[in-house]
Amino acid sequence: MKKTGFYLIIAGLAIYILAFISKILQFLFLHPILGIALIAIVVGVILLLYGIYQESSASDTSE
Repeated sequence: MKKTGFYLIIAGLAIYILAFISKILQFLFLHPILGIALIAIVVGVILLLYGIYQESSASDTSE
């Protein structure tokens, strides 16, 4: 009975997440400028984190 409950919780969460993602994608397709802005923000955060990672790995190797 515990396994069934666990599987139902996981399935419900998966459906909820898929519905949430589809709502986000619908919004971005209706507002393409906001979609481009979101992509720019995500890429900026990735580049910032990559730069921090490179600096920390360079300081680790120099010690």
